[in-house]
Amino acid sequence: MDMTRIRDRMVEHHVTRRGIRDPGVTEAMRTVPREKFVPPGSEEFAYEDAPLSIGEGQTISQPFIVALMLEKADLDAGDTVLEVGTGSGYASALMSRIARRVYSIERHERLALEAKERFEKLGYRNIDVRVGDGSKGWAEAAPFDAIIVSASAPEVPTALKEQLGLGGRLIIPVGRGEGQRLKRLTRTGATAFEEEDLGGVRFVPLIGEDAWTATHPMYTATAPSLPKTVASEPSSPQDTQGGGMGKIDKLPTLPEGVLDHSEFQQRFWAVQRISWIVFTLLLVTCLLGLLGRGGPFSRQTLQLPDGSVDFPIISRWNAPEDMTVTFTPSSEDRVFTIDPAFLQTFSIQGVDPPQKATFTRAGRIGYVFPADPAGPTQIVFRLQTQLPGRLRATIGMGGETRTQSTFIFP
Repeated sequence: MDMTRIRDRMVEHHVTRRGIRDPGVTEAMRTVPREKFVPPGSEEFAYEDAPLSIGEGQTISQPFIVALMLEKADLDAGDTVLEVGTGSGYASALMSRIARRVYSIERHERLALEAKERFEKLGYRNIDVRVGDGSKGWAEAAPFDAIIVSASAPEVPTALKEQLGLGGRLIIPVGRGEGQRLKRLTRTGATAFEEEDLGGVRFVPLIGEDAWTATHPMYTATAPSLPKTVASEPSSPQDTQGGGMGKIDKLPTLPEGVLDHSEFQQRFWAVQRISWIVFTLLLVTCLLGLLGRGGPFSRQTLQLPDGSVDFPIISRWNAPEDMTVTFTPSSEDRVFTIDPAFLQTFSIQGVDPPQKATFTRAGRIGYVFPADPAGPTQIVFRLQTQLPGRLRATIGMGGETRTQSTFIFP
């Protein structure tokens, strides 16, 4: 199946519209087939802006986070790059389309071997992979023009700083818990480094001799696994060291307009909203006020045994929407599921409060939320409408599903 158009749409919706402007990064993301780097059966979800399980408790990161860190690394065609945390190999593959040579270190041997096999099949012959301690870097291949680290260290490992060439850039999250910051260090002299703070982030720990140990609480404290769950994540969505980059929680300090809802976008939406208000007024006049986004028939509440879903059934193209999921009180964790058609209708911009875990099973994506026996649990999915027209999607709670139509005006 040719996924070129889907790949282009991913770059447009999840990368360039959110502030990524580096042409090398966007062209690489249009070229590298992300579906080749996800487990069999998950290909249909490869171009959604969400992490996916790749085994060994690891994930492949959402496309925006990968693009953000590559752009901040400021890669050039002649660069030699070190990646700490190969994972599926997707980020290394992107780097290989921009830089001259890529060296990638992975703690898990199975993931490293699978990544090497993918590179060989795709003809990416400028990537070297080995199993080892990423906190020690790859001294034999140094110096590097750029180093990208996909997990948080207590402080910047000395070995990685020493392996940067003059003018080299090191992208690494530093700190623990909510206090992590994404740093960019640029080597300006033999012992001199210029440091930039790129914003607050949340990554899992970098495990290694010069970082956290494998027995550290930050590494061992994970969410309890659930029955029939393919892969669970920590209580807040984040990626795992070796499997991809972490999740950006807050981006107010990021430069170059990386915010999801920048001032330009807000103004654009304001103008767009005024145009659609005029259109809606005309439509309401023709249809006796029964249709149009915000009208009495623009939403529908679906009742299921485990709760209810307030679902948008009439909206406009490229507009923000909310879907409210309400679970009844329960002493067991609750599960909400969607099918691939849902992701053709809406892109998920955020979940509030965030899910405890995600998984893929039988062609569906599941979101797991903590139990609350004391009262109902309300979850808000922040959505963005995708393709115009009449679209159908299936949603579910527990073992019950419902198929619902949404009409999106062009």
